[in-house]
Amino acid sequence: MKFKEIEFKYAADNVSLVQFLAFCEDRKGLKQKFIASGYDHFYDKKDEPDSFYRLRVGEDFTQLTFKRRTSTLNNVVRTEHNVSLSSNTSEDQIRALVGEQGYSYNTSIFKTCFVFCFEEHVFSYYVVFNKDLRETGRFIEIEASEEHPWSNEGEATSYIAMTEKLLRPLGISPQNRIKRNLFELNRK
Repeated sequence: MKFKEIEFKYAADNVSLVQFLAFCEDRKGLKQKFIASGYDHFYDKKDEPDSFYRLRVGEDFTQLTFKRRTSTLNNVVRTEHNVSLSSNTSEDQIRALVGEQGYSYNTSIFKTCFVFCFEEHVFSYYVVFNKDLRETGRFIEIEASEEHPWSNEGEATSYIAMTEKLLRPLGISPQNRIKRNLFELNRK
């Protein structure tokens, strides 16, 4: 399960942030919560549509992530490699690095994320903005915790499907799942 991301994503334009925050605060087993904001810069390779790089730049973090679908039909389970970078790493350095592998800049978004970490899962609510800081959407994610010792992908996927039922009072159901990731929703 190392280097795998397993998550369900939902459109949340009609889900109250206040209700989501109260829901998460009331849950037992909360280990950590935080708010993070920053830019996501995406890089793609035209002949490999199922993979991309994301440079995440926040106030106190910089991270380069490579993501690849494990199947063209499945956006729930992805290969994911996160590399924390020095805060003085420039976007130009990253463009040059990923350019060496044939990836080029595609688009950028700004996100504000409200993240709640539990033993086996993470709940996130985030608001996405374009480069002009105009809101383009709100989303909720349930992600299998990368730190939990899952025996296999099926176990983690089954767990988040079970956890999804807890979000029904907020209007979340399997029918609300989004099949595309944020890059696919915003790519040029």
